[in-house]
Amino acid sequence: MTAKTDNHDPTAKLELRRYFLRKYHADKPPDVLDCCQGGGLLWRELRKEFDVASYWGLDLKPKKGRLKLDSVRVLAQIGWPQNIVDVDTYGSPWKHWEAMLPNVTRPVTVFLTIGYGGPNRIRLGRYELLALGISLPRIHQMSGAITHKLAELAITYCVARCCDDIILVEAVEAVSDGNARYIGVRLEPRNGSGPVCQTEPQPKHSIDVGGQPHV
Repeated sequence: MTAKTDNHDPTAKLELRRYFLRKYHADKPPDVLDCCQGGGLLWRELRKEFDVASYWGLDLKPKKGRLKLDSVRVLAQIGWPQNIVDVDTYGSPWKHWEAMLPNVTRPVTVFLTIGYGGPNRIRLGRYELLALGISLPRIHQMSGAITHKLAELAITYCVARCCDDIILVEAVEAVSDGNARYIGVRLEPRNGSGPVCQTEPQPKHSIDVGGQPHV
């Protein structure tokens, strides 16, 4: 089994976060909730470059200097004040995504890491199956190749599930050569006068190491 590596090559992750920090958080230092802090490498580097009003790092694994706390439970509560939520998990971020969406009351930037763990170990979780409209018994009847394709498609549909009550302002994917995908999303609560969210799958965006988005 391949050992888990915490930010083995963080370049793509850092550039994705720089892009959103420059575009949406230049006027006011953000409040950051780092849901899967790990060693804290990403935000330790970013805080050297950007002013951050507050930073709260959480992780399920105990370590000196951080709270052992389930960040899914935090996001499921009403009233968390952060306007950046970073879910840089080894596996699936959709429990965090599902928990936070009902409690988005202000514009917020969200970073999602979707880890696959290798092409032969891909599993679709409950939230992904729900987004795709597939029942659990049916997924067990599908081949690994089909499951792989569905896993890629599921990301678009999982992100788009926010659109009932929230405006999806922008979604950007960073270029990655590994077994994970890195997504940045800008959300705004719907007030009745905002634009209607697109329900059809949109072109996938990415950014190069210079931080310039391209289709």
